[in-house]
Amino acid sequence: MDSRLVASPERRLPEQALVALDLCGRPALASPHAQPLLLPEVMAELRPAIGAAMAQLRAHPERIVHWKQPSALGPLECRLLGARDDAGQPRGFLLSVAPATAGGSTRDAVVHGRWDEAVEHLEDGLWDWDAESGCVRRSPRWLSMLGYGEGELGPALDEVFALIHPDDRAGLRIQLDRLLAGGVTHYVSEHRLRHRDGSWRWILDRGKVVAWRPDGRPQRVVGTQTDISAYKALQERLSESELLLREAQRVAGLGSWAWEADSGRVWWSEEMFRIAALPPERGAPTLEQQRALYPAESYARLREALGRLLHRGEPCDLELDLHRGDGELRHLVVRAERLCDAGGRVVRLLGVVQDVTEQRRAHEAMRWQSELLNRISAMGRIGGFELDLDSGLVHFTDQACRIHGLPAGEAIALEQLRALYDPNTREAIDGAIRAFREPGQSIELSGALTTPDGRRIWVQTIGELECRDGRPWRITGLIRDITVEREADERIRRLAHFDSLTGLPTRAAFRQQALEAVAASEDGLALLFIDLDRFKLVNEAMGHLVGDEVLRVTAERLRGCVHGGGMVGRHGGDEFLVLLRGIQQPEDAAAVARRIIDALSQPLTVAGNELQVGCSVGIALSGPRGADLDELLRAADAAMSRAKDAGRNTCQFHDVAQFERVQRRIGIERQLRGALERSEFSLAYQPAVSLRDGRTLGIEALLRWRPVGGLRCGPDEFVPVAEETGEIVRIGDWVLAEACRQARAWDRAGLRFGHIAVNASAVQMRDPQFAERVIAICADIGWPAERLELEITESSMMIDSEALRAGLALLESRGVRLAVDDFGTGFSNLQYLHRFPVSHLKIDRAFTWAMLQDPAVAELTQAIVTLGHALGLRVIAEGVETEAMAELLRGQGCDEAQGYLYSRPLTAEALTAWLRARD
Repeated sequence: MDSRLVASPERRLPEQALVALDLCGRPALASPHAQPLLLPEVMAELRPAIGAAMAQLRAHPERIVHWKQPSALGPLECRLLGARDDAGQPRGFLLSVAPATAGGSTRDAVVHGRWDEAVEHLEDGLWDWDAESGCVRRSPRWLSMLGYGEGELGPALDEVFALIHPDDRAGLRIQLDRLLAGGVTHYVSEHRLRHRDGSWRWILDRGKVVAWRPDGRPQRVVGTQTDISAYKALQERLSESELLLREAQRVAGLGSWAWEADSGRVWWSEEMFRIAALPPERGAPTLEQQRALYPAESYARLREALGRLLHRGEPCDLELDLHRGDGELRHLVVRAERLCDAGGRVVRLLGVVQDVTEQRRAHEAMRWQSELLNRISAMGRIGGFELDLDSGLVHFTDQACRIHGLPAGEAIALEQLRALYDPNTREAIDGAIRAFREPGQSIELSGALTTPDGRRIWVQTIGELECRDGRPWRITGLIRDITVEREADERIRRLAHFDSLTGLPTRAAFRQQALEAVAASEDGLALLFIDLDRFKLVNEAMGHLVGDEVLRVTAERLRGCVHGGGMVGRHGGDEFLVLLRGIQQPEDAAAVARRIIDALSQPLTVAGNELQVGCSVGIALSGPRGADLDELLRAADAAMSRAKDAGRNTCQFHDVAQFERVQRRIGIERQLRGALERSEFSLAYQPAVSLRDGRTLGIEALLRWRPVGGLRCGPDEFVPVAEETGEIVRIGDWVLAEACRQARAWDRAGLRFGHIAVNASAVQMRDPQFAERVIAICADIGWPAERLELEITESSMMIDSEALRAGLALLESRGVRLAVDDFGTGFSNLQYLHRFPVSHLKIDRAFTWAMLQDPAVAELTQAIVTLGHALGLRVIAEGVETEAMAELLRGQGCDEAQGYLYSRPLTAEALTAWLRARD
């Protein structure tokens, strides 16, 4: 052991006892003051702490371990550090021991003296924290930096933390916790401290552990704090300036770039990447790589211009075309200069690139618009005029002269011009001139004139008053020849009332005439809806010209079949309407229908081809008190469809089938009353499984009805009737209670599934007490509300009301989840999905069945999945019947599936077996 390891500290602090220990912790050398320490009983007291300290120093040789040790010699202050030879190899340990009282006081005086001397002229604030006492010693600069005087702050660490900005405390606390746990030896933090005047100062805080306990935790931490408020303010101003510069460049479409002559490296600004539509993370392309961004001609000119700039210093200013990364062609203005060192050697090229695409487009648009206006003035026959109110002279542009049939270049008196216009237009002109009162006031009018060569012209005029010295001066404006438009309007008005192909009244005209006939009729009416049979085949096989001729002949034959008391119109395509008045009995209408069928069944020759088409006729009747025309039209259309189903070329009355449907609905409504009391309802259950791992996530309860008497009726038929009669409220409560009761039984049997799902109709959702009843039913049965899911339709969410929102809030507070059933088939409103506590979207089975055959439907299901996930919702697909469907949905990211692939709707007993088999 080198005796210098002992002698040197002894000279500095003679009251200390020093002992050199070998690598095993055995004393190897001791100072004279250390003899008492070598006593066996003293060493036995020191050895546990020395052992722990040596273990720590083996792992962290750079540390100094410090502790206080009670002993037979009294309390001792101990320090242990590693000793190494000149080659840096560990040779042993140096133990420094001093009485805690004498040693502490003398050493503290020395240290404090050196502390004051060291920190007197420092700009940084210094602090020293003793972990054992928990006290922090601060330099005068530390206190003055925050405006405090000596003694104004206590020594506790918590007083320092009270000064730290609330937003910064958590981050600093994490660093200090790591430091105190021995995970790190130092830390650096930027945070804000409250000045004595209440303001906040940014501080750069650095701390380092200088002494460690034997257990590996810090004993003493010292550090510095630097006021960086000015730096932070400058940094913020620079950031704001940089942001403003970037924003200005973005608005102006101006990017900057640099090329380093030595390395050939290229730098681009953020705006350059945006102009080129390239990702900044890929870095700026080299000049050679930029070849791919420009058309060959533009790149060649760029390289040539940069070469002249580089070698001869010629300024670079040129326009180029650029192919962006997204394929769009943009127009650029490129400017560049070179930067040389003191010796004239080129160091780099600097330049800016401005995207002038929009400016060029605007310029081209303005030039095009100017040329277009000139062409419009000639082609559209638009001229200008100026009327001098003092002289009464009118000055025309050349086009205005041509419109009026007058020689160009000559002024014409207003009275002379008025003579060309018809009397009504002259009165309008005089009234407009008298109506001008305020500068900038404009008046528009239309009228007719007769030119000197006898042409009748319609013109549209707009004029604006100009004043001088506060009084009316002149009227300037435009004159447009609208003769062609007026004639076209007349033709359009005629075509709007009569079909141009058949000459029959159009649908709108027929409707107007029919409404008048229905209102005036005192007898019965019959509406015949006629649809041609096999017309589509003729149209496709022989072309539209032949088809048009068939329609013309059909119209002529219909006119021949209907006498003075009837009206014929074209409904559209190959459909025609006939309104018969004075119908006393159905046979009267049937006779006309048979006459029409016979007439239209006769062969006809078109373009040398003999054709035969028939027709199907639907008949709707009204009594002598009249009828609603729309109802008659719907009835006749439905009857026509039945005539086609009956074999075509025949007629059918509407009232029979309608009567049957009404009677069936009445029967369903009658049998629904009391069905609950007769126990005619039951539930079937269908599971929903995870597409990811196959777990049973939920079970849907499905309502079934078997009425007494054998009437077969599905939910799609009886549920709407129950909703209209209000029976659905009682039925829905029964379904909810029965489903929760069965779910509780499964759960108590140890069968694993997520939740039970029950359908809730829009009528139930409108009930203000519905949510409270749901919670009460769950509580009575003992089923957790958070394991209940209510499936509602999109239409249910459209009935937004205070009662609905309050009910949904109650359900959400108790954990009840909502699922939107048959999503995509109704009125989908993202606002309602966001507003209400929806957790699931259910893809309708119609989409699931069609997505494998129709790519468009597959895209729709993908869109529903994406939308659901974007809103934080899970998506479940109904009607999954094949593995192919499941695989496609799994690839789209759909969460759950329900359908025959996994299980049909089952009774409670059958589903119990299914769940056991799954377990």
